[in-house]
Amino acid sequence: MNNKALLVLLGGLVVLGSFAVFVVDERERAMLLQFGEIKRSDYEPGIFFKLPFFQNVLKFDGRIQNLDSDPQLYLTSEKKNVRVDSFVKWRIDDVETYYKTTGGDTRRANSRLTDLIQKRLKDEFGKRTVNEVVSGERAKIMDILTVAAKEQAGALGIAIVDVRIKRVDLL
Repeated sequence: MNNKALLVLLGGLVVLGSFAVFVVDERERAMLLQFGEIKRSDYEPGIFFKLPFFQNVLKFDGRIQNLDSDPQLYLTSEKKNVRVDSFVKWRIDDVETYYKTTGGDTRRANSRLTDLIQKRLKDEFGKRTVNEVVSGERAKIMDILTVAAKEQAGALGIAIVDVRIKRVDLL
């Protein structure tokens, strides 16, 4: 009977210990919450400890994400329609800010980035003629978009890696 009680106690300690340990993979970003309040958000890859049942760990994908939006119509300075297909590569830069602004939801982050990029594309295409958009200044537009998006996405805890225009069609 004594050995059974010891085994049950030992098993309970192992289970409790497994709730107190968490692993942060090199492809992840992690944040520690205690009763919904952020306690720590700067974890490097490795093994860490937490208080079981009181603290919770949220993990986010730390790899580069690809936002490939649907082609959109924009007007050039000549009032001609062009259909633009673009994509954005981004990653989480500041976990705490990302969680506070998007709730940790990738779809919400993608939606906010889509709005941001589409507004900038509208502004840039509205300043240029069809000829400039199609042939001459595509690289310049992408550079301007990348710089502007980096500034605004920083407020979301997101780092913009690249903004590219895949295709421009004259309608």
